[in-house]
Amino acid sequence: MDVSGCAALVTGGASGIGAAIAADLRGAGARVVVADRWRGEIVTDLSEPGNARQMVADAVERLGGLDLLVNNAGGYSSPTYPINEDWRSPLELNLLAVMEAIRHALPSLARSPGCVVNVASSAGQGAEPYRGVEYAVAKAGVIRLTTALATVDGVRVNCVSPHTVATEAVLRALETERLEEIAPPPPTLLQVDDVVAGVRRLIEDDSLSGQVLVLSGGEDPSFL
Repeated sequence: MDVSGCAALVTGGASGIGAAIAADLRGAGARVVVADRWRGEIVTDLSEPGNARQMVADAVERLGGLDLLVNNAGGYSSPTYPINEDWRSPLELNLLAVMEAIRHALPSLARSPGCVVNVASSAGQGAEPYRGVEYAVAKAGVIRLTTALATVDGVRVNCVSPHTVATEAVLRALETERLEEIAPPPPTLLQVDDVVAGVRRLIEDDSLSGQVLVLSGGEDPSFL
């Protein structure tokens, strides 16, 4: 798939990994619409049911179609399950909005055909306790969603699953906490550019579908 000239929607694209992905795609000649809770061409809260559908419709209208969907939006806050009352919201943001966005983007993506790249997390792969319970559950769902779909109507669906990434938020946390305290084991730190490169690989290699590219600091990328 040639990124140049393609119409792309990046969720959670106003900061961190999403902003880096959007910048990389724009640098390669793509027409990019960023959807984010705080700012961007489309401002939307994907933890609210139904907003992903409207987001896709708005992006298709702005771009005149859609060739690429990058489902990057996600995260969680404390307290987490089972203490918090709003535990469904992180599931909506991190998994159900991804499913809804793919479903409603497929008619446009199938015309190219285009592709989908989901951004999961090593939190969804582990067997150790994890404080962001809903986040871990949702990211595990994103990984299996990717492998279960693989290719739909000619649209390739892939996933990148990074370990702890050196985003601005993580670097701020490291000012007061040790890496071992904020990162699932093993406590390694991955650069944002490594995630961007992984996303580009999954977009551009037409032989890849239903694949989960695992990224961890200090290690070569590998498929799950």
